[in-house]
Amino acid sequence: MKKLYSFLAFLFTCFYASISFGQSLTTQTTILNIEEAVKTAEQQTANLKPDNEAKIIWAKDYKEKQSPIAFVYLHGFGASNREGEPIMSMLSKQYNANVYMSRLKEHGLNREDNFKKLTPENYISTAKKALQIGKLLGEKIILVSTSTGGTLSLKLTSEDSSITGLIMYSPFIGLKNPAFNAILTPEGKAGFIQMNGGEIMKQNRNEEEAKYWSTSYHIDGYEALIKMLVSTATPEMFAKVKAPTFVGYYYKNEKEQDQVVSVPAILNMYENLGTPKDKKVKIAFPEAGNHVIACDLRSKDYKNVYNQTVAFIDDIILEKEHLYNFELQGHRGARGLEPENTILAFKKALELKVNTLELDVVITKDKKVVVSHEPWLNHEITLDAKGNNITKEEALTFNIYKNKYKTLKKYDVGSLGNPKFPKQEKIEAHKPLLSEVITYAEEKNPKILYNIEIKSTPTDEANGFQPSVNEFSDLLITEIEKANLPLNRVVIQSFDPRVLEYLHKTYPDYTLSFLTYENDFETNMNILSFVPEIYSPYYILLNHQEVKNIHAKNMKVFPWTVNTKDEMINVLKMGVDGIITDYPDIALPLRQ
Repeated sequence: MKKLYSFLAFLFTCFYASISFGQSLTTQTTILNIEEAVKTAEQQTANLKPDNEAKIIWAKDYKEKQSPIAFVYLHGFGASNREGEPIMSMLSKQYNANVYMSRLKEHGLNREDNFKKLTPENYISTAKKALQIGKLLGEKIILVSTSTGGTLSLKLTSEDSSITGLIMYSPFIGLKNPAFNAILTPEGKAGFIQMNGGEIMKQNRNEEEAKYWSTSYHIDGYEALIKMLVSTATPEMFAKVKAPTFVGYYYKNEKEQDQVVSVPAILNMYENLGTPKDKKVKIAFPEAGNHVIACDLRSKDYKNVYNQTVAFIDDIILEKEHLYNFELQGHRGARGLEPENTILAFKKALELKVNTLELDVVITKDKKVVVSHEPWLNHEITLDAKGNNITKEEALTFNIYKNKYKTLKKYDVGSLGNPKFPKQEKIEAHKPLLSEVITYAEEKNPKILYNIEIKSTPTDEANGFQPSVNEFSDLLITEIEKANLPLNRVVIQSFDPRVLEYLHKTYPDYTLSFLTYENDFETNMNILSFVPEIYSPYYILLNHQEVKNIHAKNMKVFPWTVNTKDEMINVLKMGVDGIITDYPDIALPLRQ
């Protein structure tokens, strides 16, 4: 009796397998029997090559259970699902997600006439079945594809708004050689057969690739492929795709690029997608070196492809909040919250647990090193000793270098507040000595870092608003040494190359940072005779490549002044080492 039940169960499974893979999944097909159905259907497929079968990758915590998201992989023409490895297995682990690794119609077979039975209809049909299986495996579906798998995934997504996202690697939108479209005419097809010497086309592959990619193609398969492409890859269909979409492709230059599919066609498709601009990303992978960018057997850059895929899924599809490892510097203490460059601002920055206090210094008549952004007064934020407003002219003519510190200290730089920073507290405050700031900060956090800017320009020096570069620098170094600050906790920065050159030559043990507000990295570095440890540009000057160029020189990147969450996330994605911000409170939730 037990054997009879086992036999009946086997027939039951085979019945549902035939229903599922012959037409569509039935209501009786569940997540509990789908794997057996897939296995049975594949076992009944004649001439199937080893390790080319469709399969399910179960997530660690979701064996025979729906995972919150599931991935469906659609491979390219002539390929197998091995084309998506190891990325698909990595995605399964990363997101604790079930994965369906499809085998599309006529693929993975060891026949002389592979693809002879392929038609546009059965090609699309097996992709739809793969999606149905995916919907059993996960509550939400992300389609991942390579090449023609991308053509199919666009077709599916244009018809099914429930698809959560698209990841397309080298999608087949147009042929690299459009002349092959002639195969759709009787004359063209006959010409290809004559030129090839028969209906079967052979492709040489190395031993490992031949296990997972076809080496024999019947011309009818190519005809079905092109017919399917022409009927589906249209601007009208692209416009119906609304899901978040990632497009990766191989392109380095006009010579070194994808030699299988058309990169211009990919880019044109991308522009015509109905997906909102902020929900789609396209990335060229110049180091991939191959049409197949997401497989370790063929791509030289699959790890980067994986990393960019994860970033897209996290940021755009799942809208996750990323945490980053970066140095947080409070600009002028915390200018957005408290009066800039005052003890109150540094107190707030320390309370927020910034890594670094960023501040500016100038010199008084009595050779005091004072924390101030300008060597004069700012009329917008300053009251005189009697609590009166001062005019712009009065402020600009107040030369700190021509006044003793006791005079400067009488001016109130906090009660007015700063109109540019409405969240800034309005409270009485004065410009402190650098020594005061260090003493206060060391008591609160003896591990705090300092990024001290020497506010120097040739014009200010010529107009008598500062001492010479040499004297200015020496005075600052003297204060640092008096405070017994370890050198590994101090950075000196400046926009003035003369300052950096002098410090590099005279105090070579100090860490230096080159501040800049214009031009690109290469242009700016030509100004200096040496390579400083840090490059600190205005943040809008940065992009991914610029950050790579800076890191290639073994320099760290600290952009200023990055004041919104979106701006912070943008530069952190570029890989900067830290940010300088007026609002360290906004940056805190982004930090690991």
